[in-house]
Amino acid sequence: MRDVYHRYALKRPDLSGVLLPDLLPHDACAAASWRPGRVKVLFVAESPPWAAVRREVAEPADCRGSGYPYFWNDRYDAPHRPGAAPLSRGLAENLFSLLGLDGTSRRENLDLFAGKGLYLVDTVRCVFRKNRKAAIPADLIRMSARDILAPEIAALAPEYVVALGNTALAGLREIEPYASALSGAGRVTAPFPEAIFEEHRLLCLPYPGGRNRRYLASIESGFEILRDLAL
Repeated sequence: MRDVYHRYALKRPDLSGVLLPDLLPHDACAAASWRPGRVKVLFVAESPPWAAVRREVAEPADCRGSGYPYFWNDRYDAPHRPGAAPLSRGLAENLFSLLGLDGTSRRENLDLFAGKGLYLVDTVRCVFRKNRKAAIPADLIRMSARDILAPEIAALAPEYVVALGNTALAGLREIEPYASALSGAGRVTAPFPEAIFEEHRLLCLPYPGGRNRRYLASIESGFEILRDLAL
């Protein structure tokens, strides 16, 4: 995987210091150890966080610190905010809440998450510092999807796939059978055709974060379906 990103980085010197091909939080946090034997639902997110408590991560050890909010970092000490508005926390905590998981720690919720046959991967696996370049290049998404995400989905053989946000949607557009299924679909915030879910077991939802709170009803509706699948 590093070789894939290193080859890409050589072609994009303009991304030096932005794209970190050696920094793979999924591996640093041993995410594979949480992988269920049978993946009922595979969530596809965007890319790992670029910072831990407002400080840029730079090496694998940074990914295991209590301040790094990566989904699979079981050492992360998520701030407790009683009465917080919906979708106002990080990706993991928002997902746990939407799925009805009520563990008292990140580790407990990851156990519950994996125990229900759920798993999560990123479209772009290495760290991309969005504080330096806001948009992930389309060719990076395309390469990641074709060379890394596609074989990963094939190996995991999930019963359902859920794209969280437009980057994940763009990545799945590069992978069959999802590319053909999504040929008539718009952005992830548009009403999603039920036929795609029924025929291809694919669901695309707005990224469950604070900036998409206006789509809360759509997000909650999608997760109601997912809760039923994960029983």
